[in-house]
Amino acid sequence: MRSRVAALTAVVAGFLAAFATPASAGASAEGGLIICNYRAQSIHAEFPQRGGWSTGSIAPDTCRSGPLSNGRVNEQVVVYAHYSGGHNLAVDHFFFDSRTWYTRLVR
Repeated sequence: MRSRVAALTAVVAGFLAAFATPASAGASAEGGLIICNYRAQSIHAEFPQRGGWSTGSIAPDTCRSGPLSNGRVNEQVVVYAHYSGGHNLAVDHFFFDSRTWYTRLVR
């Protein structure tokens, strides 16, 4: 378990370092989401306020990151776990300020 946490921590740190570039003068800041899957099932995240746009499938023990343009203070996210038979179950629900970068660990 410790090596799993260390590996995911290293991945998140790598993502943060890759996206920690300073914005040029006059440019608007762009936020985003880093989501890490600690579950046994694959997951995906949906953004209801963006017309139901969603991430692709995120495999267990991996992370996915992406920028979000037109950020807002209360960006809503619903995370679904994928089960056999094509069933999805909401396993996490949160709000964050998508004008900045945010990391979420889904357990």
